[in-house]
Amino acid sequence: MKTIKLLAGITSLLAILMLLTGCAQDQATGPSPVESLAASNSSNDTIWNKMKSHFQSDKQALPQDRAEALGDAAVQTGDYESSLLDFLSILRKNPERYDLHYKVAVLFLLNGQWAAAKQELALVLVHRPEMLQAHEAMGLVFLQEKNYPQAIEEFQTVLGQEPQRVNSLHLLGVAYLESGQPGKAVVQLKRVLVVDPRHVSSIPPLGQAYIDLKDYRQAIACLQQGLALDPKNEKLNYQMGMALAAEKRYDEALDAFMKAGDEAQAYNNIGVHYFVAGQYEEAAKCFQRAIELRPSFYEEAKTNLQRALEKLQQLRQGDG
Repeated sequence: MKTIKLLAGITSLLAILMLLTGCAQDQATGPSPVESLAASNSSNDTIWNKMKSHFQSDKQALPQDRAEALGDAAVQTGDYESSLLDFLSILRKNPERYDLHYKVAVLFLLNGQWAAAKQELALVLVHRPEMLQAHEAMGLVFLQEKNYPQAIEEFQTVLGQEPQRVNSLHLLGVAYLESGQPGKAVVQLKRVLVVDPRHVSSIPPLGQAYIDLKDYRQAIACLQQGLALDPKNEKLNYQMGMALAAEKRYDEALDAFMKAGDEAQAYNNIGVHYFVAGQYEEAAKCFQRAIELRPSFYEEAKTNLQRALEKLQQLRQGDG
């Protein structure tokens, strides 16, 4: 079961967001579909209505550099909607500002508007194919779409220009992991840690890659390095629990799962490992404990308990 989904991607979106204020100011030529994009995308209807009001407000009279500064400031405070309105108001008059199209795309990404982001990024890359941030962001879109070959291609394009770019190395590793290529994921994620040994967010997917390869000792070793940097990291502790349980070090695994933040889930997790190992009585005890901790909510543990009891009954009938 894959546990490293797009959390790493979301983390990287925030890293990309930090590039917003540092985008190049170069201009290129070509038309802009910003208004048609906002008008045609149903998820943007509210934003588009606010844009109409925004264009009629006092901000319309602001110099463009001032409007852009306000947009950048809104990004820093997490007010993405205001930032988007500021950038789109500039693009309405200057549709050839592809650095701003990139900023708009990232804001769409942060708002979960993947189709709108993809359209903006495609426009940017037609006119600014050298913009590595745009390739990186497009790779994230493909990753979200589970289009792993295209995601991998985008990240490789970036790394072809900047081989030690940590963000793209990390995302390439995640793309390989998500596409079922844990060996290649290990190579890329280890490269991240060579460039930046304190890049903790790359260690959980690296641990998962080792687990997928059934190299549990390496998984434990790398996760220990991560926990030395961030002992309370829930993802690291969860992955440690998975690796220790796979090594049948159940008591240590339970302790790690506990540190991952949820006692009921911890007992359910360790119960699953007991069940897979054929230790149905121990599994049943763990599932029962999970139910005791969360009796009205924990349907998964109830289902698992029933399965464990059925297996236990079958074994006892066979012994009889």
